[in-house]
Amino acid sequence: MHFSLVFRNAFFQFISRVSTTLVGLITTLLIARHFGASGFGDFTKVTVYIGFFYLLVDFGLNAIYLKKRKKVFAELFYTRLIFSLIAFVLAILISIFLPYSESSEIGFSDFLKVGIFVFGFSIFNQGLLLSSSAIFQKRFTYQNLFISQIVGSFINLLLVIFLISNNFSLIYIFLSFVVSGFVSGLISLFLTGEKFIPKSFNIDRNLIIRSAPLGLMLIFNLLYFRADMLILSYFKTSAEVGIYGLTYRFFDFLLAIPLFLSNALYPIMLRDIKNPRKTYRIFKNYSFVFISFSLVLIAIFWFSSPLFNLIKSDFTSAIHPFRVLLLSLPLFFITSLMQWFLISFEMQKRLMFIYLFSAVLNIVLNLIFIPKEGYMAAAYITLISEFLVMISFFAILLRKNFFRMGV
Repeated sequence: MHFSLVFRNAFFQFISRVSTTLVGLITTLLIARHFGASGFGDFTKVTVYIGFFYLLVDFGLNAIYLKKRKKVFAELFYTRLIFSLIAFVLAILISIFLPYSESSEIGFSDFLKVGIFVFGFSIFNQGLLLSSSAIFQKRFTYQNLFISQIVGSFINLLLVIFLISNNFSLIYIFLSFVVSGFVSGLISLFLTGEKFIPKSFNIDRNLIIRSAPLGLMLIFNLLYFRADMLILSYFKTSAEVGIYGLTYRFFDFLLAIPLFLSNALYPIMLRDIKNPRKTYRIFKNYSFVFISFSLVLIAIFWFSSPLFNLIKSDFTSAIHPFRVLLLSLPLFFITSLMQWFLISFEMQKRLMFIYLFSAVLNIVLNLIFIPKEGYMAAAYITLISEFLVMISFFAILLRKNFFRMGV
């Protein structure tokens, strides 16, 4: 029963991700090939910067919403809309002060700040998708998410092909992502079948308060996971950012797999959380699945990594950091599973402090080593940081006597 429910939803998430990512990778390759390492570096700077603010929109609201007995979609929708507006304003205001050196062309130029403003509207699209996902997750209907995302991805691909063929600048590329994302968000909202125009516009304050530890954890998680890209943008040229950025595009796809499985598994965790033996059995079975899957992926992508050469000669150097990141894949798989078990045990605060410590350590190490070693340092630090996170999660579960539940 567990496996069929989890894998059915994980399957639709995976198919959605594979389909949208394949289309997205084609789009990415077109952008990388057309603009080169330096231009793709500029593209990466903007998308990574705005990506930080996606987490403010997420803020762990869905996980807490699913725990509520009385689930009012309109309250979730408008709470997230407020978060989206705050995130957008913060993103634009902070971007004004981002540094840039004209002599070395390192940092965020005025051109990129315009790109940040344009691409910043995708924050609202992210809010639409996240709110809709809560309904799909509750009902185990991830096929609806697949429909909305695949339509948006194809629209974006067609727009990018047109823009590149006519030599439009990166600003228009960012605009195409915003337009296609908005279409995707509207479709997903329609497919929920939920009423989102309430009788009164109430913000669920209790939802915000309960989500705060998880939301902060997600923000700290992203800081430790992606701070390397912003630090790289500050110390290195756009070409180096582009090389590492393309590496991460492929690695992000792989990291989405454990996220899908964990998301599909989370409602099952909540249902069986009061049955220790069942809970431990779920963890044991899925740990084996997650780790085995990650090892298979390492083997496949390790030997196929030389294909970076086919994109453009600018990206030959992407092979080495990609292989280092691949070695961390089993760690990311198992921590993804552990994280959601800890959330189901109401341990968001502990997770928050773990990711805060990891974020600080990651930033300090990147500030020390990136100026000299560049993106290779960033890749190795990602591996080390995730290992420490896994050890921390394991220690918490050990103290809770979690591994004795199956006895």
